[in-house]
Amino acid sequence: MEAGALQGLFNQKTTQQIKTAEFRPGQIINGKILKLYPDQVAEVQVGSQKMIAKLETPLSANERYWFQVQPGEGKVHLKVVGSGSEDKFQPGSMAKILGEFAMQPTKDNLDLVRFFIKEQLPVNRELLKQAAEWLSTADSRSAGQDAIKLILTRGFPVTQSSFDALYTTTKEPSLVQLLDKLEKTLDTAWSSAAGTSLKKLLNEMLPSSKVMNSEAAVNNLAAIWLNRKGQESQAALELLEQFGAITSKSSERNLLQQMLVRLQSSGTVGDKLPERLNFAKNIITLIGNGDSSTARQMISNFFPEKTLPANELAESLKMLFYRTPGKEVEAQQGLQAFKQLISMVSDGESLSFLMGEKDTWRQAGVNLLRAAGQSQSGNLTGLHAQLLSEAVAKAEQPASLQETGTTLLTDTRIKQFLSALGLSYEQQLSEVIKDGEIGKAQVSETLKSLVLRLLNENPPPAVKEAAELVLHKITGFQLLSQEAGPIQQLVVQIPFMLGGKTNELTMQWSGKKTEDGKIDADFCRVLFYLKLKHLDDVIVDMQVQNRIMSVQIFNENPTLKKMAEEMTPLLKLKLAEIDYHLSSVHFHVPGKSQTGRNQRSLADLYGQKEYSGVDIKI
Repeated sequence: MEAGALQGLFNQKTTQQIKTAEFRPGQIINGKILKLYPDQVAEVQVGSQKMIAKLETPLSANERYWFQVQPGEGKVHLKVVGSGSEDKFQPGSMAKILGEFAMQPTKDNLDLVRFFIKEQLPVNRELLKQAAEWLSTADSRSAGQDAIKLILTRGFPVTQSSFDALYTTTKEPSLVQLLDKLEKTLDTAWSSAAGTSLKKLLNEMLPSSKVMNSEAAVNNLAAIWLNRKGQESQAALELLEQFGAITSKSSERNLLQQMLVRLQSSGTVGDKLPERLNFAKNIITLIGNGDSSTARQMISNFFPEKTLPANELAESLKMLFYRTPGKEVEAQQGLQAFKQLISMVSDGESLSFLMGEKDTWRQAGVNLLRAAGQSQSGNLTGLHAQLLSEAVAKAEQPASLQETGTTLLTDTRIKQFLSALGLSYEQQLSEVIKDGEIGKAQVSETLKSLVLRLLNENPPPAVKEAAELVLHKITGFQLLSQEAGPIQQLVVQIPFMLGGKTNELTMQWSGKKTEDGKIDADFCRVLFYLKLKHLDDVIVDMQVQNRIMSVQIFNENPTLKKMAEEMTPLLKLKLAEIDYHLSSVHFHVPGKSQTGRNQRSLADLYGQKEYSGVDIKI
């Protein structure tokens, strides 16, 4: 997407023009002389602003000049450093500016002066030299200039640390790529306490296609056991045992009894069951309390599209609680009915809640994929090998968009990721120091705190370099997420799985906080940026006013609108379920004639002043 399109999106009625109150000594500006007054006083127009200024030398009316703001009280004092329009600033004039700053007119220095002039940024000798030094070490000059612009326009400290953080934040590689690189460097022979903890945290934070496929594979195997009969069901159960998903030498009867006990006790041990498993628990509870009629009605209502004998199932489930002593057939009938109920509410997903611990379940999937990948399935019988191959093949199929959206980027997932980053690390640290009592308050173990600990352990160069880049990225997000008056802004990148591959969502949230310090979800603006394989750059501008939402989508594919129209009713329905009203969805294709860099710049998203383009409830 062209940068011009981004600028058109984000520069909506913001304070982009220079104001007289913002003029500082040393700033270079382009202005037109409108009127001349005695004593070399003139009316000068800079952008859309008009001001009365004191000129150091006589000039001509209706002409454009380049000025440098000089120190002085009262009127703005301007010194001429060149003549011409904004886009025709001659090299000789720029060399003159560099001469006054005691800098050589090299190509890089001339380019730097052009950058300051074009962006109308305040500049003095110290700042120009500092910026030149920063850019000389940057492998991406445009990203370095973006970082300098953010420092000066957002009021960040003019320090090396600020530049490193913002430079790393506004350029590739992304946060997800940096985390992946750090995780790989931690696989080296070198190890430390912080490194071990950090690697564990990274495994939890980063969605991995390998991990996702491993979990899907063992889920598929569990679904085969639940849904099929005879030899196939038994063979699938034997594979689950072989790869460690369930306890060794556990008969089907014992396993079903364990699952039943786990389901019944789930509400008392702090487990939060998925909705469909919670439905199964309610059915079991009703039947255990003697209310079979309500249970039958719930089954019929929950599965209206299925030809399900609800009466027969409910009667069989009663055998779990009411059966003739010593009648093994009745006990088996009850457990098989329970197995049928579980198979209806889950195709294998979330069964780790009932069949084992999450880590055990995941490791079983890893063992399963390793066996399939190393052709160890040759040691299995024909049926076992067939079921193993089927489970793996299905796991490697990309999830549908709907499945991905509902299971891989939930609000819980986003909150957990933000919490793990450590964006509030310094605040927590200051509270601990202020508290003064050891053990009363502690800084939570987050990505930032662990990276800082790792760097203090003198790691190898490769580990140190990867850790420093991650640290700069997080610090950059912290700088960009600071409060500005009543407005809170949050900028972050969040990983998610799509089509079997790791992607990331760049999100910028802006809005007020409620009286209790929480995000006001009724009035806010959220910008989403994604880079997708087939659609390339996609920007979504979501604005919320009193829970009424309007959405604008920017993408260069002219057919996107037609492809998305059939999904709009579903979007409206899902938003209504959480008490939001969708007022409009508009699609925009950036114009080909717009000027700007051909590559998108995240600085265009990050560089916005606090909040613009939408009213705030006062």
